[in-house]
Amino acid sequence: MRKLTGLIGAAVALAVLSGCTAYDRVESYATKPVVQDVKKGMTRQQVRDIAGPPSTEITMVHARGTCQTYVLGERDGKQQTYFVSYSDTGRVMNYGFQSCKEYDTDPQANQ
Repeated sequence: MRKLTGLIGAAVALAVLSGCTAYDRVESYATKPVVQDVKKGMTRQQVRDIAGPPSTEITMVHARGTCQTYVLGERDGKQQTYFVSYSDTGRVMNYGFQSCKEYDTDPQANQ
């Protein structure tokens, strides 16, 4: 019985520690300036002052305005990206953890 309890305790400890590792990775992205400090309504220049130059910029096809993609890092061989979209007046409309290409999709495509 003691062995079984010890094995269960060890398994729980490993599960908790592996969760901490994943949390640390997410935490590192959440503290990036582009993620932490960019807010809706900011100007393009304010974002550039905070986040630096983007990796790419596109004029969106399915949404209005433009969009900039920032590469936050790499995980499991895949780039982790964050987009910032701007209205026609150059103000931040939206942002999130994906690329501009992923964000600017046709809403009718899945119907």
